[in-house]
Amino acid sequence: MTRPLAIIFGGVLIAGGVLWLTLRPRGDAESLEVTAKELPALALPKLAADDWPCWRGPRGDNSVGEQKIPTTWTETENVVWKTAIPGRGHSTPIFFGNRVFLTSADENNPRQFAMALDRAKGTKLWETTVHQGGFVPKHPDNSQASGTPACDGERLFVVFPNNRAIHVTALDPGGMIVWKREVGPHGGNGAHGSGTSLAIGGSYLFVSDDSPGRAWIAAIHRGTGEIAWRKDRASKIGSYGSPLAITMNGKLRVLLPGSGKVTCYDGTTGNVVWERDGLSDAIGNTVGLTDTLIFASSGFPQRKLLALNYDGSVAWRKDNGNDIPYPPTIACVDSKAFIVSDQGFVTCVESATGKQLWKERLGGSFYSSPLIVGKNIYASSREGVTTVFEASGDGFKEVAKNKLPGGINASPVAVGNRLYVRTATHLYCFGK
Repeated sequence: MTRPLAIIFGGVLIAGGVLWLTLRPRGDAESLEVTAKELPALALPKLAADDWPCWRGPRGDNSVGEQKIPTTWTETENVVWKTAIPGRGHSTPIFFGNRVFLTSADENNPRQFAMALDRAKGTKLWETTVHQGGFVPKHPDNSQASGTPACDGERLFVVFPNNRAIHVTALDPGGMIVWKREVGPHGGNGAHGSGTSLAIGGSYLFVSDDSPGRAWIAAIHRGTGEIAWRKDRASKIGSYGSPLAITMNGKLRVLLPGSGKVTCYDGTTGNVVWERDGLSDAIGNTVGLTDTLIFASSGFPQRKLLALNYDGSVAWRKDNGNDIPYPPTIACVDSKAFIVSDQGFVTCVESATGKQLWKERLGGSFYSSPLIVGKNIYASSREGVTTVFEASGDGFKEVAKNKLPGGINASPVAVGNRLYVRTATHLYCFGK
């Protein structure tokens, strides 16, 4: 089986004016399900080689081929540009055409906003407030802008938790709001906030929320913001992963880990294709991919890891260990899986069997996911250190360590022979 493409785009969006769409509050016992609707199919836009349109990139595996980017940098060395980002946000920047898009939140004057930067110079093109007030309860380590946006070339789509609900908003290239949709409730006792990012597949955006007690996944039509389908999910103590849309045997599928299991949905109808138990309750990441395997891990109350075949059967599993990640997603290169855990360890295993080839302590703690660039892997810590090491099964081979002030929660991105790193205060563009 060939590696699936994570993006199955739809096409040109036509919208006049601003469309405001909301949902009525629902009781805890009321079903959130929306039966699948037939909505207009959208044509396929073209992706350039240096577009990075959503979380995990165009292939869904946080990888790019060989790039002429530096392995060493400082605040002044190999810096193409550096732009201060107002507010606080952990979302990863995305790239389409000549623009960089990202989200943030002002916690002093509560608002959530989207920004566009010029890709070549880093200058701000526009900034649009999407929500004023309405912040939700969250863990101190989380932000009010942790979900990575998505872009289909015609619209930018952003996701925020606000007023105890998850909202998705579409903006045009000039930053004007085209439509706004309250997709479903968010909250519950012990909620840590939201970290869900948007996935794109076919004519839809996919978004989820596994808050304690109330959980759901939904498909939204990109052209109108209408909910194409929405499904209830089980949630005990809450999970914080993001859906991933891929093609499997020519069919649109959406993979989402949460509440002890991995679920594969039919992207068109929302029907469950398969589910696999074996994880613990709280999950904070996206699945990792190889050509034939799906990797999922959980972090609380036990650390567990599953390697699944594409039909949902278990290839291998592992329980416990400080090398099993909670927020970071597993990176896969050739026949090897590189597992960077939030506790600062990196482990290389045979992806087919789980056999450990080596393990090394990087130091620090990690919320961001490792980036694969050719034969190197870039892993950025919350302390602001990015370790570059070889994607080799023959022992840990460090290439460089690079320190930036402010700490890093967003994942690094490499496109167009440039490396982009978002810290707590700035977005850096590095190049030779």
